[in-house]
Amino acid sequence: MMSNQTDTMSSEKILVVDDEIFVRELLLEFLSMQGYEVILADSGEIAVQLMHTQTADVVLLDLKMTGMDGIETLKQIKKSAPGIIAIIMTGYPTIESSIEALRHGACDYVIKPFKLNELKSSIENALKEHKFESEVDKLKGRITELETELKEVSDLR
Repeated sequence: MMSNQTDTMSSEKILVVDDEIFVRELLLEFLSMQGYEVILADSGEIAVQLMHTQTADVVLLDLKMTGMDGIETLKQIKKSAPGIIAIIMTGYPTIESSIEALRHGACDYVIKPFKLNELKSSIENALKEHKFESEVDKLKGRITELETELKEVSDLR
């Protein structure tokens, strides 16, 4: 099961993966009102399939789902979208699951029931950090180009 909601206010796209319809619908409504484009998946398997045909900036991923769990879903999604920002949501927090989530590329771990404004802050902070890292990578690339040009010029002398 999947659904799309589009809003032109923002270019960021969020994939919400949760087997609870209430959570999916709540996040669809809330995130759409924040200006995000929202894609919904009711299972890890569907989420992985969606990521082969679509792109997303952020994935909000339930840890405990029937079928493929959140960690396995995260591993599979990272194969096709290594740059995606992943935030794990769980009603069953443990130190082990938080460490495993971070080890497999999650940038945050949100405990249910969460406050929507806290989730919004988590998403915004993750997006800012991702943009910052992207800018740093671009600058590093530009520095390398300039160093190469400088070396070529000095070799001509």
